[in-house]
Amino acid sequence: MRQMEQTKELIPIGRFARLSGLTVKALRHYGEIGLLEPAWVDPETGYRWYALEQARTAEAIRRLRGLELSLEEIRPLLAAPDDLLRDQLIAHRSRLEGRAVETRRILAELQRLIDGEEALVPDARETRIKFEMTIDDVEEQRLLAVVDRARIEEMSTVVPRGITEVHGYLEEVGAVPLGPPVCVCPFADDDGIVETTIGWPVAADVSGRGRIVVETLPAARALLLTHTGPYTELGRSYRLMSEAMERNGLTATGPPREIYRTDPEQVPDPNDYETLIVWPIGPEGQLEADGDYFFRRVDA
Repeated sequence: MRQMEQTKELIPIGRFARLSGLTVKALRHYGEIGLLEPAWVDPETGYRWYALEQARTAEAIRRLRGLELSLEEIRPLLAAPDDLLRDQLIAHRSRLEGRAVETRRILAELQRLIDGEEALVPDARETRIKFEMTIDDVEEQRLLAVVDRARIEEMSTVVPRGITEVHGYLEEVGAVPLGPPVCVCPFADDDGIVETTIGWPVAADVSGRGRIVVETLPAARALLLTHTGPYTELGRSYRLMSEAMERNGLTATGPPREIYRTDPEQVPDPNDYETLIVWPIGPEGQLEADGDYFFRRVDA
């Protein structure tokens, strides 16, 4: 009798699936991982029953899954206050926008291959890498940035994602960046992990929120290299800078910074991308005046 009275107020899993828009299989899985547990489970049959008010939680899960949030990301949001939910959705939107930038780049590259505008493996003469190197003093720079840990092979996605996330926040608060985006790029550790700082230079009155924080890059004497060419060829420029340091007795004092002067959405040809690499160095050493290994503009 008690069981009959209890189930009168509850909804069987099949009907609850219809109300919530979730499948029975999904409901079973969410119950097993503790994301959405049934209000009551028949101990004899194992059949699951839900309370009507749980349908709102189920709909929230379905909606967030449709927006491509993971179950682990969804779990804390189900009971989160509105401001935290909003912040997490803004961060997720920025990740998707960063992914969209990379997807558009891939689609454009595919189209060039399909149209025969590029060879699958280009001749060396088709990839133009130009560089020029100097030593100069750089001023302190205040960044609004996100700090990400990622594998080195993920950087082509992580960097545009961070740039987009911070820029979206700047637009939201009505702030204007004071220059092009910046990535502080330490070299990977033994596990291939890089901890990067990615953001935009901002004025002193701009503050962060959530994982978007203020970072100050100190003033420094630096080796500067202007790299014109695809991001995939930046490794060559780092090699040239390392060789210049070794030949001229220069010592790195901090991780290099990449300043992306070109917006890939506005410049379709990667050969025209311009990146300024700023590598802090110590006070000793100068570049050789006639060192054509770095002054010569190279068409590779």
